[in-house]
Amino acid sequence: MRLQNKIIVITGGATGIGRALVAELLPANTVISLDRNPEKIAALGTAFPQVHSIRTDITNDPEIKAALAAIARDFGRVDVLINNAGTGAQFDFADTGEEPLQGMLRREINTNYLAPVLLTHQALPLLKKSPSPVVVFVSSGLAYMPIASFAGYCASKAAMHAFALSLRHQLRKTNIQVVEVLPPTVDTDFNKGIQAPKMAPAVFAKAFLTQLERGKTSINIGQSKALSVFSRLLPGLAFKMLNR
Repeated sequence: MRLQNKIIVITGGATGIGRALVAELLPANTVISLDRNPEKIAALGTAFPQVHSIRTDITNDPEIKAALAAIARDFGRVDVLINNAGTGAQFDFADTGEEPLQGMLRREINTNYLAPVLLTHQALPLLKKSPSPVVVFVSSGLAYMPIASFAGYCASKAAMHAFALSLRHQLRKTNIQVVEVLPPTVDTDFNKGIQAPKMAPAVFAKAFLTQLERGKTSINIGQSKALSVFSRLLPGLAFKMLNR
């Protein structure tokens, strides 16, 4: 698949990995970014005037319906849907109060798992209008093996990983390609406090899009390659390495 003249919808395109993907996909494609922060949307538009931004909270069903209706009206179809937006936080289970714990876990599950699943389902009619539709789920190498202090985030990404595998099987008789990309630790604000080697967002974006164009459906990049192997062969060692 050649990424040219495609109508591409990306969630969380205003920051981090998403912004790097927007930079790579423009100007060869029509890129529609779904973001909820007005200041970040404005900054994205200043940096990339060609991008089409729709202010959307992907965990809000009416806002998703409105965004998809606008896309249907203005563009008619979706060729590539990139479920990229995510959130996560560290916490100590025993020392966190019930209310903040519930808030963190619900936010991570809703944003990282339920929102992309439900958005993809609602976008199916627009994807089916594409001659070669692609759905991308941006998961994480931590779906294979968790960092204990990010338990909720890792669990939500593990759920996303399992769902992507299942959806690919369910849609195998259609022309919708289901792709999962599992990034390494990328040098973004999200990973600011993480002490680990970090990949530049632009390097990740190029590597991912190159493999996407080659037709890969399960894309491990950087440390995620090692985690995919060690989690199966030496799970105890992999866990110790991540949780020293």
